[in-house]
Formats: sequence, C-alpha cells, structure tokens
Amino acid sequence: MKIGKIETLLNAEIERRGALFAVLLDPDTSDESALIKAGTLAAENGADLLLVGGSFMGNFNLSEQIVALKKVVHIPVVLFPGGASQVVPGFDAMLFMTLVSGRNPNYLIDEQVRGGVLVRSLKMEAIPTAYQLINSGKSTAVEYISATFPVPADKPKLSMVHSIAAELMGMRYVYLEAGSGAESPVPLEHIMYTRKSTDLKIIVGGGIRSPKTAAERVAAGAQIIVTGTIWESVKDPSLLQEFASAIHIRN
Repeated sequence: MKIGKIETLLNAEIERRGALFAVLLDPDTSDESALIKAGTLAAENGADLLLVGGSFMGNFNLSEQIVALKKVVHIPVVLFPGGASQVVPGFDAMLFMTLVSGRNPNYLIDEQVRGGVLVRSLKMEAIPTAYQLINSGKSTAVEYISATFPVPADKPKLSMVHSIAAELMGMRYVYLEAGSGAESPVPLEHIMYTRKSTDLKIIVGGGIRSPKTAAERVAAGAQIIVTGTIWESVKDPSLLQEFASAIHIRN
C-alpha cells in the first residue's frame, strides 16, 4: 500500500523537527464546543496533529464535530479508533491499528476486516499501525475493552519482538501505549529496543504529564509524543508550548 498524503507529511515533519507533538481529544468526554475549544488551543500552541478517539466513543455526532473542528484548525486531524464502528467520514487520515500485544482475535483481525471496507469506501487514508499496550501500574480502559493483557513494564524485549513482527507484516508505525490516565509512562527501554531493532515510526502515549517526561522519551527514540487526559484539567496554553519545545528537538 502506497504511503498517503498525511503519512508523507508526518514523516517529513519528523525529519524536520525531530519529533512531533500530538494531542488526543476524547469525544466521549467533550461536546462539540469543548472539542473545538481544546483542538484550537492545542493547534495554536505547538501541537503538530490532533488524534481523536477513545475506547468507547458513544458519540453519534462525531462526523459533524470533526467537520466543525477542521474549519478552525489547520493541522492534521487523525482518527484513533477503538473499533470498526468508530470509522466515520471527515478525518484527514486514520491509524489503522492492530493490537499486536494482545491475543484477542477480535482486535488482531476481526475489527480490521469490518473496518477495512468502510475505510476504502470513504477513501480515507490509512496509516498501518501496530498498537501495543505496556503495563502502566494500573488497569486501563483499553485493557478492559480489549480483554487483553499488556506487555510487562520490565520486559522491553517483548515489545521489541512484537514491533519486529509488525514491521515484517508491513506496518509502518508502532504505538507504544501505557493507557489513558496511566500511573506511569512507557519505560524508556521499550522505546530504545524498538528504535534499535526496527525502522518503524514510534508513537508513545499514556502517563506523559510533564515536558521533561516527553523529552526523555524523544531522546530514547520516540517520534510522536501523545498527551491526552492532562488537558482535561490543565487549560494553560504555556504548558502546551513547553511540551512542544521539549518535543521539537530540531526547532
């Protein structure tokens, strides 16, 4: 599958800036005005892309909200789906994910089969992404919904071998995820082992609450840093700017 416009743009920006800053918006916790306000704040203060998604996503007006959001922001708006039912029109692209760290066939192939036809019919750009859950110290929503166990935090070679397998199967991105509201972020060793062993673009999210934590993960090899639930309580744009400065190592 050819690399699409948004993936090409992200790759070029990673090369130019060293790493990118992504803000995750959860439609389940925001109405349209709140979603637009949060997206605008992020876009105006250093975010390079917006991810939109959640484990449940019982939001039936999402497509209309994304259209409204894209009228006021000028950075990529990318779907971060929890399943095929969340594939709706309006996004610039989507992370077409496989939960490679789990052994639940529903998230290894079933949801992908159901969602693939929708993606093609919508002519939506899909970025093939291996998704790995890394133990963060507490049970997370995605563990519960997916009925899978995360990779143990002290076993970085396990996430490495899953990343190698994903690359050999044709995936181009890997998302190392500690989970929404995680107590601890993805350990540096998980990032370092995957960086040394693959050419995958590495996304890291979950439990990243400070610019210092973000910078450490970029130094370890992360190329996209995702923050999410922190912005549900912090509204200070200067903190967004600090995150952006810590992540953009080639300003």
